[in-house]
Amino acid sequence: MAKTNGALEKAFAEDSGAGFEDVTQSDVQIPFLRIIQALSPQLKKKEPLLFIEGASQGDIFNTVTKQYWVGDKGVAVIPVHFQHKLNEWVPRSQGGGFVRELSATSEEVRKAVRDKDVGMEVLENGNELVRTATHYVKIVHEDGSLESAMLDMKKTQLKKSRLWLSMMTMQKHNGATLPSFANMYRLKSVEEDNDRGSWHSWSISLEGPVPSMEVYTEAKEMHGTIGRGELRIAPPPPEQLTVNPDPDDSIPF
Repeated sequence: MAKTNGALEKAFAEDSGAGFEDVTQSDVQIPFLRIIQALSPQLKKKEPLLFIEGASQGDIFNTVTKQYWVGDKGVAVIPVHFQHKLNEWVPRSQGGGFVRELSATSEEVRKAVRDKDVGMEVLENGNELVRTATHYVKIVHEDGSLESAMLDMKKTQLKKSRLWLSMMTMQKHNGATLPSFANMYRLKSVEEDNDRGSWHSWSISLEGPVPSMEVYTEAKEMHGTIGRGELRIAPPPPEQLTVNPDPDDSIPF
């Protein structure tokens, strides 16, 4: 942001939030942090809405701003909240698309069965049940500014989520577990492979304590907002459901 004088900064503070009175959660898209895979549309010029100039396979990108970080250098984040979600999706062979979030105690989830041929849990209606580890985070940019974002980990990435949660709960002070937003973590991508091929997945390491009380307070405020139900995930917009495949779909599990 360009440098401003004192009077203008005072006006900014007095009019904070003006112009957004009728904006609701459904009007705002929360960015996700994801890894570019070999078949990701972010690498294809024929997908102008999603293509990211200069990005490469293995890089980490913001789904809204299209900012990207080189995979082996990564991006610093502060984890502020975690949720385990059970989402119903139409199979990609039938057009794909998010349907709804299901309760873990629902009859649909209880009756879901695993289809070994596709490696997915399938509901009675034929849709897929996708278990997703959702991490709400604050991106810590190099200039010190913070940005809200999310990571959704599923399929084989669920084990990376469990390792990250274990890492968080191991952080103690005088024997007490620190809040998740007391520390920053470095998200990188690493190449993995099996007999079906190779792909890039998350690599997570402890970066160190948050740099200031201001940063801690902002992360804590986001945590409170989510806890009060004031910040919820809306499904991706229709144009992303049709042209932006789930990045995990290109991973040869």
